[in-house]
Amino acid sequence: MKKILIFILIALLLLPILGCNRKEVKIVKVPDITNLKVDEAEKKLSDIGLMLEITNSEYSETVPLDHIISQSPQSGESVKQGTVVKAIVSNGPKNITVPNLVGKNFSEALSILKDIGLTVGDITDKEDKSPVGTVLLQDPAAGSIVPPGKSVRMTVSIGTFVIVPNLIGMNIDDAKKLLSKEGFRIERIDETDIAKGTKGMVLYQYPMPGLKVRAGAEIRLKISK
Repeated sequence: MKKILIFILIALLLLPILGCNRKEVKIVKVPDITNLKVDEAEKKLSDIGLMLEITNSEYSETVPLDHIISQSPQSGESVKQGTVVKAIVSNGPKNITVPNLVGKNFSEALSILKDIGLTVGDITDKEDKSPVGTVLLQDPAAGSIVPPGKSVRMTVSIGTFVIVPNLIGMNIDDAKKLLSKEGFRIERIDETDIAKGTKGMVLYQYPMPGLKVRAGAEIRLKISK
């Protein structure tokens, strides 16, 4: 009996000590770590006794590279300290393959770039026999891998240009032959008797001689009656 009483007494004396060594489990609410950088999310969880584990990564058009897309448990849930919060991290936007724009009309090229998330960079004009507005060169080249929003520079044809010949004083028939040979078209021929001159002589032309105009431009003439 004495032994039992001694055992109980020792147990009662040790109970406060054992109680002090027993750790109390604290409950905390999970914070929202979405859209935070990985190191920021890790610190936010660590500050309240939680841990971060990156379980996967995904491309995202809205969440920047190395930022948290989603988490589990969700924010606001009550968990024990020491709980691991699992998260998916962003790889950033998915890269884009630059399409081939060479040979396409400029307006078509604009539409293509817009549809796939690229933008138009500097545009350079160049005289070329290709139809006006044709894309001649591009940078980056077709097939290049670029991030969304990357600008694509283009060189675009503005057609070919020629110098307007001097037709004043020529007979209209000779003027027509020369214009046809040079690739010009006659827009209109007016006759006038204001000035004296040989019948059918070119008295006036527009555009004026020596001007640089696009090949195939129209010429307006005024000839004597």
